[in-house]
This record gives sequence, C-alpha cells and structure tokens, in this order.
Amino acid sequence: MHFHSCLNFDSFAILTSNKEYMPYLLFLILLFGSNLKAETKKDSLTHSKSRQFVVTGQDYGTNKGTLELPATSRTEFLDRDTTWLKVGGAFRLNNIYAHYEGQTFPLGTFLRNEWTWDTWRLNVDAYSDGIQLSFEYRFYPTFNTHFLKYGWLGYRFNEKTSFKMGVTQVPFGLLTYASHSWWFQLPYYLGLEDDHQMGFHVSHEWEGWLLDGAYFLLSEPRGTNDVTFGAFSTARYSYDVVPIPGNSNIERHQINLRAVRKLPGHELGLSLQSHELYNLQTSHSGYQWAAALHHEANWGKLNLKSEAIYYTYNDVRNDDGIVLDVVQMGAYGFGTYDVANRAALYVIGLAYDIPLSWGPIRNVQLYNDYTLMQKLTSGQGGPVFSYRKSQQNVFGALVSAGQVYSYFDVAMGYNHPWITDAFGGNALGTGRGIDYRQPISVLNPTDSDPGWNTRLNINIGYYF
Repeated sequence: MHFHSCLNFDSFAILTSNKEYMPYLLFLILLFGSNLKAETKKDSLTHSKSRQFVVTGQDYGTNKGTLELPATSRTEFLDRDTTWLKVGGAFRLNNIYAHYEGQTFPLGTFLRNEWTWDTWRLNVDAYSDGIQLSFEYRFYPTFNTHFLKYGWLGYRFNEKTSFKMGVTQVPFGLLTYASHSWWFQLPYYLGLEDDHQMGFHVSHEWEGWLLDGAYFLLSEPRGTNDVTFGAFSTARYSYDVVPIPGNSNIERHQINLRAVRKLPGHELGLSLQSHELYNLQTSHSGYQWAAALHHEANWGKLNLKSEAIYYTYNDVRNDDGIVLDVVQMGAYGFGTYDVANRAALYVIGLAYDIPLSWGPIRNVQLYNDYTLMQKLTSGQGGPVFSYRKSQQNVFGALVSAGQVYSYFDVAMGYNHPWITDAFGGNALGTGRGIDYRQPISVLNPTDSDPGWNTRLNINIGYYF
C-alpha cells in the first residue's frame, strides 16, 4: 500500500501548509503508516521511481546498535529508485534504585529512588535520488532540557562512498557504540563514545577496509535547559569541553581519521582524533589528541567489543592563563565536572543473545560492560593530590518485546561522576576525597579506595 495511490507531491504540500488539514494527515499517517514498506528496487534506468511519502515503524533489531540506528543508515532502504520519509521516535520511562556511599534512599528521592520520565524523542529520516536526511531531537522532562542529538544532510555516491554534512557522529573508536547497556561505557562521559559534532564526514569502503575521514568546525549547537541544573552550555547530548565562568574553553577545528579492517566475524580498527581548545576570553589555544585501537567480534550469538584509548589535553589554560590539569566537560543540562587532562582507558564488553518466543518477547541479550580509566596526570602537591583510577561495570539484559525495549542494568561505579550521591565533581579528575562531598585539599586528600557505588536502573521504551 502506497500513499501515491491517493496523493501526489502537490497535494501533499497543500495538506502540510494548511493547518485545518493537519489532523486528517496525522490520522492517515497513524492509520496506514505501520503497513508501509520501503521499495527496494535496484538502480536501473528502466525502473520507475516508487514514491512513498511517509513511513512509520520499523524492525529495530535486538541490540543497542540496531535500536538507535537511523533509518538512513539501513542499506536495504537506500536504493536510488525509492523516495521516502520516515517519522519515528521513542518514549522511555526510567526506574532508579541506588546504593551510594553506603546508604539507600526513601522512595521518591530525586534521581536516587524513583520512577522518572526519561525522555521522548522525534526522529525524521528521508531519502531521494541518493540524498539523505537524518534528524533526532530529544526532550528530557526530568531535567527540563531538550536538544538536538544529530541532524545532517548526506549524499550516497554509490554503495561504497557517502558524504554527510551537519551534526553527525564522530568516527572514533567502536561504532555505533562501544557499549551494550543503557549506560554506555566510560569513554562516553569523556566525549569518546557516540560523540556528535558540527562538520563534514566522508565514508568509503575499499577492498575489505572501511575508511572514515571527518572535519568538525565546532561541537554541536546547544539546546535549552534549566539554569538551576547547570550552565546553558551543557544543554547537549554529547559530552564536550564547554565554557563556564573563569574557564572559557570550547572545542573547534576537530579532525578524525578511522580505518577498520573487515574480516569474517571480526572488525579491527585504528582511530585518531585531534582538536583545538580555544579560550573565548584570552584567544589562547591548546589542543587535544586521542587514539584508539578497537576490535569487535561475533561468534554466533556471542558479541565481543574491546578497545584501548589514550588521550591528552595539552596547554589548555583558564581565563587567568593558568595551565589546567583538568578540563570541564558537561552535557544533559547538568553542571560541568572535572576530567583529567591525560588518561588511558581499557574497554571490554561481552553480550550473548537468547532468542525466545514468550508472547511478544522475542529476544533477551545478556551483557557485561567494563571500563578502567587509568589517569596519567601528575598531581601537584604530593600524594594528597594523587590522581586515582575510575572504573565502571554494568551487568544487565536488554529484553526485546515487539516495539518495547527494556534495559535491566546493575551499574557500578568507582570514582564515577554519576553513580554517586555527589553528582559531577572531581571523580574523573583527581578522584573523590576522603569526604566525597568536599574538594581535594591537604585536609581532604584523595581517597585511595573510595569503594563501589551501585544503581539498579530499569529503562522501558516504546520505539516507533
């Protein structure tokens, strides 16, 4: 069934420009959209074009990578003889039960023991004559923030080469994600997993290699947030170095190169990244560079993700011209937090799929994701200011039931900025002090063994 049997492009434009017809158009989308299937005819001079105006619903697969994958990245939809527009999104609820710093919290305690409306999001994807559009905008009612995740135009030259411009995913490390869980791996909170920036990205496949090159002028534009949660500069999806009073650094002029060798059941790759840290007040420039070795393997129902990352920030200064041992990063409208200026990260994640036929439940994926962050910053002031390691481990399961996807995660953090009763702070910098709520000082040195905090997190989402 296709809309072109009753509509053409001119009538569609009239409908969308006239507000009194909009309820009827939305009704038609909801009534017929779930039955629409994209035509997948091969490129041919003899084929007539299949015009399909609006598509809703798709098979999101049974893992995080396919669940969050834009429709414009699904090759089965990208034949030249097909024109389509897909409208989708998700509504997600979140349940939290936390055990932080040796204590639990009464039911109803904000972000510690409660049910929250995690997010709702809108996705728009389109394709015509090789031209691609992909857009996602997210709303987080709990934090009074909303922002763009990505938004780009692209052109698919052929099956092997494509170009994107706009806010796109940075080609660094394991893609689309280094993680299986709702939590991501620790590199995400350092801007080194599922990062998005504003710029240009070219991908090319060549004799078993996947090659990516990108230039990003700036980080993604900020959205809107409640200033009681954090600086306006933190209203964004990706964790970036953001400007705050006294420390006005921003990311710009980022270059990424990524090469992946595809082997039967394996992908082995190298990623390189560099960008400028520009101070808006002093015009001073420092820089960051990072490298990652990454590997992903599939053995039947078993999936393995692993990578090693090294990064460094050099000659980054605050507004007074003082060289910084930590940079300030932020996202989701929260306040910024410290990140050590040099570290190595070791990431490993293992997942196993269990196909099922229990009513709507068709698959359960069990996983365990772990990251060790070894900070290499030399603390000034002796052992009191020694930089302590950070760790994250997430054991859980993703349950796929029709269009409902539920993450059941037991997330544990050791010097972690979000798995703690003192959000943000110095966990990814020096690490927590003996008194975890206070800054590091002679009277409050870094804790050599701050212990693990635990959070049970259940995220239930309907994806359409």
